[in-house]
Amino acid sequence: MKNEAMSMGYNTLKLETDNAVARLTLNRPERANSMTMEMGRELAAAVGAIRADSNVRVVVLSGAGKHFCAGADMAEFERLHSSPPDEVEAAVRAFLEAIGEMYRLPIPVIARINGDAFGGGVGLALACDLRVMAMSARMGFAFSRVGLTGADAGVTYFLPRIVGPARAMEILLMGTVFDGEAAAQEGLVSRVAAPDELDRLTDELAAKLAAGPPIGIRFTKEGVIESLARSLTAEFDFEARAQTACMMSADHKEGVKAFMEKRAPVFVGK
Repeated sequence: MKNEAMSMGYNTLKLETDNAVARLTLNRPERANSMTMEMGRELAAAVGAIRADSNVRVVVLSGAGKHFCAGADMAEFERLHSSPPDEVEAAVRAFLEAIGEMYRLPIPVIARINGDAFGGGVGLALACDLRVMAMSARMGFAFSRVGLTGADAGVTYFLPRIVGPARAMEILLMGTVFDGEAAAQEGLVSRVAAPDELDRLTDELAAKLAAGPPIGIRFTKEGVIESLARSLTAEFDFEARAQTACMMSADHKEGVKAFMEKRAPVFVGK
């Protein structure tokens, strides 16, 4: 059952829930879903609303119309050229805070890259846990082409962790643009699909995640993300605590019972 109550009050986004799936759509199609300060603030607020909804188990992030996100709205940033540096930094931070909130969500986030993702739009996509991309879409790291640094929208944090530091350096220095197939070969996206298959593939992935064990999935996501900054000893300590909590859960008992009975488990997050 769909619930659009969370969509109220957003000018640049649409947010609705469909059972355990939250669908968050960047909604400025006339401007290629480019990011403004307002969108940054609304995106952070929407992520907060998702975090507060205990029924949501997975998020699908997409763009309205033909594009995913063209990055920063250049018209807005042109107006900032004559502004004091602190105002410019505040505008940049509005995006960074929203991207950080998305990355820190404890539930899986799928980027449905239905069209072009450039600049900050790439950072937003890379902050998601899984990325499904249309073959016809493009992913562009074109910061250097307009006199900007590639150290933007979290890209210099996410990209080296996905493709390695040396390859990330080349991509950002050269301002590389990938089509869907090339992005998949590079490991930038989890799946690539023909445009008319994108929804089916994304929905299947979302449904599978939504049906999974919420406690185990949450610990898995935390383990993968935090392990990059932890020692092996600290990671073992985390794994011991996390697996003990899962083994004590009703979901684990249900999973074992379902396995023995040769049926699909029904996980409730307890």
